[in-house]
Formats: sequence, structure tokens, C-alpha cells
Amino acid sequence: MIFRKLDVYLASRFIRMILVAVLSFVIIFVSVDAFDHFTRWVDKDVSVGAFLTYYFYGLPYIIVLVLPVAVLLSSLFLISSLSRRNELVAMRSAGISVPRILLPLLIVGGLTSIFELGVGDFIVANATYQQTQIKRVEIDGQEPINYSRRSNFAHRSPDGSILDIGFFNGKTEMMDDVTIEWFDDSSKVTRRLDMDRMVWFDSSWAGINTTDRIFGPSGALAFSTADTLVIPEITENPGNFGSRQKAPGEMNFIELSNYIESVEKAGGDTRGDLVEFYLKFFFPLSNLIMVFVGAPLALRNPRSGKASSIGLAVLLAFFFFSLLRFGQTLGHKGALPPLLAASIADIVFIALGIFLLSRASRV
Repeated sequence: MIFRKLDVYLASRFIRMILVAVLSFVIIFVSVDAFDHFTRWVDKDVSVGAFLTYYFYGLPYIIVLVLPVAVLLSSLFLISSLSRRNELVAMRSAGISVPRILLPLLIVGGLTSIFELGVGDFIVANATYQQTQIKRVEIDGQEPINYSRRSNFAHRSPDGSILDIGFFNGKTEMMDDVTIEWFDDSSKVTRRLDMDRMVWFDSSWAGINTTDRIFGPSGALAFSTADTLVIPEITENPGNFGSRQKAPGEMNFIELSNYIESVEKAGGDTRGDLVEFYLKFFFPLSNLIMVFVGAPLALRNPRSGKASSIGLAVLLAFFFFSLLRFGQTLGHKGALPPLLAASIADIVFIALGIFLLSRASRV
């Protein structure tokens, strides 16, 4: 019964601190961004409704971004507060071990990881797209994009090729002024196909008046032309070009998994996409890891002030996100396996947390 009351007490305080920290970060983020664009938006006569809607759709991304830092900061604050009020000493005197004291904090950290996983996977991408549309239509005064008829855009095919499309007509299932380029691992063009028109015919694309150039590794060039050329490498149907193409970072688990499978079938490079796939799991896990590092670290210097806690949280967050970006970059370049590249920041911080927890338990 005592443990149950203690767990509820610690968890409730921790949750309140996280909510206050997230709210503070959101207010700061929105205020800074709004003041930065204030003059421009006044010149465009942006309505209050458009302003509020724009930032409403931006909230999920901001929350996902700041939540790990808020959890880390709250864990530091909570342990310092328990120490200043001698509650930590009382718990230890009652024979409660450090890992048992930290258990409710770790549970809350795990729950925030699950929350961030759900929000990041199913809400952020669509909300960010809606925010972009609000900016384009209601703030910048541009027309909404008509994906069934659009011009001058690029499209990435599953096999890694890039299509530069002059005009696409979804009703006639044709494209005009199309260039397709294929690349090697070093991003050098290995093949370029220029055509006046691409036509969807008999479940495949065919190029009209094509010029085909194949570049050899030694600089040799093979050149050919054709009135009509079937292009089996482009496996998408007109519907794929007539809808918004999501970047891998915008897809949820299922969409990205299906996309990676289609790229593999087309013979494309999936290393970067696999890194993004694994990051969808390992980045939300950072909330739990921040508790695992922050709370034992606060136990090492339990009476540190708020300024010291804030400074330490900023330093640790900077180190974590730098490691995250470092691994992500190496993974995209193929220097690290995708799984290791996505998890390297978590691995380092878990090791740091184990070390700090073992030291704190001996104090």
C-alpha cells in the first residue's frame, strides 16, 4: 500500500512537470515563430482564424520535437525537488532502493514513448501537410495544388530514378516533356531518357520520340533514339502521379514498409528508407531513455539548482540529437547498417544510463 501511494505520488508529480514543460516549450516556439513572421503576415492581411489554424496544425510536430527534452528536464527537476525537501532521504531511510524509487518515472517515460510513437506515426505527417496547405492557400494566397493536372514537378520512382515532368494530365494518362535519370551509389547519372511524351498504355508506360543515353563508368556514352519505347522500369500507374507523393519521413509504419518492399522489388537502394523506418521506433524510445539518464544523473548531484538542471538538460539533449543526426547521416550514406545507424544514439544513452544508475545505487 505504501509503495502504491508512493508510485502514484511520484508519477503524478512527474506527469505534471512534463505537461508544464511541454506547454512552456510550445508557447516559446509559437511566440518566437509568430514574431519572426509578424510583419510579413500583417502585410498579407492574414486573418486571426488562419493564424490559429496554422499553428493548431503545427502543434503535433512541436510536441513530438520537444517531448524528449521536456521528459529529461522534468526528471532532473523532480529528483532535485525530492532532495531539497528531504523526501529522497526519507525514502532511502525506509529501505527503498534507487531503482524502486525510479520505477514510476520509468513507467511514465515508457508511456510517453508510446504516446509519441502514436502521434508521430499517425498524426504529425497529415497535420504538417495541412499546415503547409493553410500557408499556401490562406496565407500566401496561392491556388491549391491540383494533383490530377500539374506542371513542372519531380517524382522519385521506387527504383531510385528521378522523373522531371513538364506536364501531367491524369484524365488522359499522359505526360509531356519528360526526363528520367538513373543514378549509381555515388549519385552519378548512369542513364538519361528524354522524351516528348509518356503514355500509359496496356498497364505500362511508353515513351514517344525518345532519346536514350547510357553513361559507362569510364565516361563512354551509348546513344539511341526511338519513336516508341516501352519503359518497364517505371512501375507506378497514373494514380501514383496524380496524388501527393509522401516522403519516407511522412509515411507511417505500414506505408513505409510497403514502400520499402516496392523499392526492393524495383531494384532500388533502400538503405536510407530503412534508416527512417527504424527511426520511427527508436526516436520515440528516447523519452524512456531520457528518464533512464536524467534521473540517475540528478541523483549524483541532488541539490543542484534549476539553472544547473536546465543547462544540463540542454547539453544532454544537444548531445543526443547530434548523435541521432550523425547516425542518420552515416546510415543514408551506407557507412553504417540501417539498424545500427537508427539506434546509435539510444545505445550510447542506454549505456550511459546503466553506468549512472549503478553509481547512484551505491551512494
